[in-house]
Amino acid sequence: MTSSSVQYGDAVASVYDSLISAAVATGPSVERLRPYVTGSRVLEIGVGTGRIAMPVAAIAAEVVGVDNSDPMLSVFRAKGVPGNVSLVEADFRNELPVNGAFDAAYSTLGSLACVRSREELVGALSHVRDVLKPGGSLSFEYYAKQAYEPLLAQHSVTFPDTRGGGLVTVTATVDEGDLLTLGTRIEANEENGENTVPAVEFSERVLLIGHEEVESCVAAAGFAVEGVDLGGGLSPYGWYTVRSTG
Repeated sequence: MTSSSVQYGDAVASVYDSLISAAVATGPSVERLRPYVTGSRVLEIGVGTGRIAMPVAAIAAEVVGVDNSDPMLSVFRAKGVPGNVSLVEADFRNELPVNGAFDAAYSTLGSLACVRSREELVGALSHVRDVLKPGGSLSFEYYAKQAYEPLLAQHSVTFPDTRGGGLVTVTATVDEGDLLTLGTRIEANEENGENTVPAVEFSERVLLIGHEEVESCVAAAGFAVEGVDLGGGLSPYGWYTVRSTG
């Protein structure tokens, strides 16, 4: 699978840790996961550069991280992968090429929304259920529809690059199939007349549906909802905890 065939390829990997990951604290997510992952064999969907996998590895027995982006996985490998973590390059929209059953699974920052339809979301969730033990938990963040409505109304927003010296512009559109396209352009950061960080541009497409429809897809995939925290206000993600009924 080439980096050009995945959403989060070379461009995203080049800025993920310094800009995107740095803007979102890992602590709250790890604390939410702690009751489910402590001492467990755990699957992460969309492991990326290891933002959550690394702290989870400190409390889990084993972590298997799945991602379809070799550039993102390469960044993780370069940082040093903990001994109880293994990485698998695979697309969760297909059957997962992993061995054995997992006690728990999780996915953060909306990775499971990287599907093209509700049917594809149900299929992806079913692939996760298939590798969980009966009653195993799946915890995940999903894009909160209400949080993106102001951005869609504005179409674009520009804000300072937190690394200093440049601007970030995000544009948003949604089509009739409820596919949200977010385009991001990061200007080159200049210091003393020299470009210290090159310009980066990328886009991502996710299925933007309300929490009732997310819960409906969860049920269709063979899970029972244990809890939902929508965050309130303009929180970009809702947090769902579900359990396999198989």
